[in-house]
Amino acid sequence: MSAENSKQVVGRWFDAVNRGDPSGILALLSEDFVFEAMLRQPAWLKYHWNREQFAATPAAMSALMEAPMAMEIVSMIAEDDMVAVEATSDALLKNGRRYDNAYHFVFRVRNDLIAEAREYSCSHLAQYCFSDFNPWAGREFEQDGASAIA
Repeated sequence: MSAENSKQVVGRWFDAVNRGDPSGILALLSEDFVFEAMLRQPAWLKYHWNREQFAATPAAMSALMEAPMAMEIVSMIAEDDMVAVEATSDALLKNGRRYDNAYHFVFRVRNDLIAEAREYSCSHLAQYCFSDFNPWAGREFEQDGASAIA
């Protein structure tokens, strides 16, 4: 697969995530897909999700917002099966806080499907915005190779 094809797959991923379309997201993910947040603190933001867990997340997060969250691609660079994306989001949450985060994503594309995604973003802002209604409370997540409950 060419670097340009990998970028197109990742672009379709952002479109499906912004639509909050679980079936559209799943159609772009490999069976062994892993999404990992590279945040360090607090522990509930350090998540490691499989394809089904990730596909459910955009709708769950958007339910906490005045309008569904949308991420905007700022730039994209690709080489072979790796794609790096700079993106932003800006949304007003139902608790009145503004979630205007900046992201760096690293994707690995295999056979026209995304096999891996790593997210780097501001954990301070995420904690501030979402701590009132931790969207992962009661859901299992993996931290440092061990399962935990948020």
